[in-house]
Amino acid sequence: MSFFGDALKTIESVVLLRSKVERLDEELEKTNREVHEIVRIIVNLDRRLVRLEALEEVRSGARPLPKLEG
Repeated sequence: MSFFGDALKTIESVVLLRSKVERLDEELEKTNREVHEIVRIIVNLDRRLVRLEALEEVRSGARPLPKLEG
């Protein structure tokens, strides 16, 4: 009976592990979607900032500001 009990415990562990892996996969997909949204927002903000800088340069007649590294 010990072998049968060990086999059942092993099967139960595998099922629980699979369930945890599936939940982690769902969380990873959610995190990926959130990261993609953050990247989209940052790109849009960067574009807006460039437009605002260009408008200010034209308005003031000043030379362009030095570009930021990175």
